[in-house]
Amino acid sequence: MPSSLSTRSLVLPLSKIKQGMAIPDLNHVIRHVPWSKLHKDENDNVLGILPQAFALRDGEDGLSVNWIEHYEGNFDEQIVKIVQDIRSAVKVGPKSAFGVSTVIAIKETCKNTTKSIKVVYWPNEKNPSHTLIRHLPANDIALLDALSKEAFSKLIRNSDISI
Repeated sequence: MPSSLSTRSLVLPLSKIKQGMAIPDLNHVIRHVPWSKLHKDENDNVLGILPQAFALRDGEDGLSVNWIEHYEGNFDEQIVKIVQDIRSAVKVGPKSAFGVSTVIAIKETCKNTTKSIKVVYWPNEKNPSHTLIRHLPANDIALLDALSKEAFSKLIRNSDISI
């Protein structure tokens, strides 16, 4: 696990955050990125995330991410628990990765869009740490590119998380 990610931020007691409430700005979220949406060089070395990884699909009202501070523990322990949530909710391929961002970085990246971006806790039965980025413009390629290069610049490979 990359030790550069082992920083802590403001953690609110989970009992104070209810479905639909905003995640604190200093908290982190993580997005599963399949192999096909990773930016790679000619030798398949991962360079980052493609903008398409942040595009909303038809009918989606928000971009799915997971709230890292939903769980207690140090950052690395939280990541393991979050990856367990994601793996139980969706198919995660061995070559896929996870992009990590702070809520404030997402808001700063999106501040010039038409609507105010909201990052809200939206758990479900299979995924208790599930969160949504709401009011994200659907087809703003420049914004999707900025999210991939600026906000979600930290990358963790699925193969680095052993559970």
